Amino acid sequence: MLFCLWISGLDSAFSYVEAINTNIMDFTKLPRPVSALIVTIMGISMTALFTTNIGWILFDMVDHYTSDYMVLAIVLMQCISVGWQFEADTTSAMSDGHRKAQKALGTLFWVPVVLLGFYAHFGFAANKEVALLVMIVTTMIACIVSKSVSGMTFSSWFYEIFGCGVGKLSMSITHLSNENGERSGWMPAFEFYFACAIKFINPAILTYMLFENFYGDVNSPYAEQPMDMQVLSSIIIVLMVFLVFVPMFICEYPEIFEHNIDLEFMADVIFEAKIRAEAKGKVLPTTEMSKINMDTNTQA
Repeated sequence: MLFCLWISGLDSAFSYVEAINTNIMDFTKLPRPVSALIVTIMGISMTALFTTNIGWILFDMVDHYTSDYMVLAIVLMQCISVGWQFEADTTSAMSDGHRKAQKALGTLFWVPVVLLGFYAHFGFAANKEVALLVMIVTTMIACIVSKSVSGMTFSSWFYEIFGCGVGKLSMSITHLSNENGERSGWMPAFEFYFACAIKFINPAILTYMLFENFYGDVNSPYAEQPMDMQVLSSIIIVLMVFLVFVPMFICEYPEIFEHNIDLEFMADVIFEAKIRAEAKGKVLPTTEMSKINMDTNTQA
């Protein structure tokens, strides 16, 4: 059993090192042994304090701040990237209605979520759970206003604004079940759930949790440790933040894939084209559908 645990830990350590090592190699073009040596030395330097007399207390505090802040923040950023950033520029450029609808939806969703998350804990902590219910109401208002200013049909608004970004990903998942391009009855339900969870529910709850954790640490420092221990653990967290975020800004070129990633989203492209055609009272000709499919196959 101990041997299996040791192997599992060793395998995890390899994956941790290689994740950072690969990024450094891509950016600096250093040989793998040199890059791995740099990553290993950095890792040893950052974790050496955990082997001292205060190591266990420091480890517990770093684990607390990592799980209560860093993990939640990273997940929140992933939801924002997928639900609010991915495909946002191309969607806004489609028409003035698309731009207004996206702006209204984003503003009327995020402003209440952030303000309610803050004041629920720092102003009305006794009834903080009410903020989650109010977030549901403000999100519904945001959707209604966005639909009103868009000037689009409900189907077009739903798939192009409400499902902007997440729609492409959800359809790329559901499309795997029917490779012939046909739509099954369960697909819209899954796509609605996927859009709501990634774009609205998860970000609202994660923002609420971040404020809740921050409020708890402000009122009572974690583990009742003195301020110097809190500061020492925060330094390690800051270094971890730099390791996560700095590569996001120093990369000078997009990731190069061996396959055409646009083909993953052709189901969404075809479906949205059909929706727009139906909104104009037209039926997308079979020849046009064939042309799209032929273009897809040619790109493949």
